[in-house]
Amino acid sequence: MHGVEPLDPPSPEVARLYLDQVEAVEQRRERRIDRRAVAWQTILSAAVTSVVITAYVFVFRTDSSAIHPLLFLIIIMSQISAGMGERHGLQWRTPRSKVWYVVLTVALAVAVIGSFFFILLSPGHGPLWVSFIPGALLLIGFGGLGLVQLWKARGSERVVREPREPLPLATRIATAVLGLFLGAAALSIGIRDNLGTSLVMLAMMLIIIGWFFAWTTDAGPASLGRYWRWPQFAAYGAGMAVIIWLSLQSAYSGEVPMPIRVGAGALVALLLIGSALVPESHRRTPSNGAS
Repeated sequence: MHGVEPLDPPSPEVARLYLDQVEAVEQRRERRIDRRAVAWQTILSAAVTSVVITAYVFVFRTDSSAIHPLLFLIIIMSQISAGMGERHGLQWRTPRSKVWYVVLTVALAVAVIGSFFFILLSPGHGPLWVSFIPGALLLIGFGGLGLVQLWKARGSERVVREPREPLPLATRIATAVLGLFLGAAALSIGIRDNLGTSLVMLAMMLIIIGWFFAWTTDAGPASLGRYWRWPQFAAYGAGMAVIIWLSLQSAYSGEVPMPIRVGAGALVALLLIGSALVPESHRRTPSNGAS
């Protein structure tokens, strides 16, 4: 820092004491990281994202007015995944002395994004089977990375799980509002007016960007991954399935009747609102080493 004198270096005795504590610090860190859970998260995130990306490409081939809800699903999924990583103690940094990790990750990202945009910008979008390429690359690449993580974690000690935190009120509200948002996105699928589609997509994108400013709070997008349990994940997965089905129907079966769109949007909203209202289950937490 400018204007501040550097600190005096520690004496050899103090430096040795620091080094003696390195192993203890690493052990405490390892107890906070559930590497098996992180590996399964990587695998499942790759699988779900590959499905959404494949659906996005298929829908874009015939009906670009039905793709914006799928784009929102991809963005929201990335935030949920980040929150799950924090819950499992994942450190978002590059491993030391592992250049291959950086090269592999960058190469996979370039391959997925490059193939994705190549298909979207190609005249006629190429043969139908080409639409599977981005999702397959993502699934094989990042899903394979998750399998490697799972293999490396096979000998690690089981993490002693801390008592789970209850779902905060702010996260419950965010879950219910997300249900309303995705319900509205489902209702907007198949709008045939280009101007109307653009305005809806712009308004919804601004809402998501505004939501990101609440990142550090219990109402932020990452809080969903930190605090959600199986009822919320199940509701979100079912809502994703409804939106993907509705988008594909709009693209390949003609215009979806308004009653079906209203019913699908209401179902998505009610699933997440209902999951936000699920009461906490009171479980006994382990104490004094007993389970």
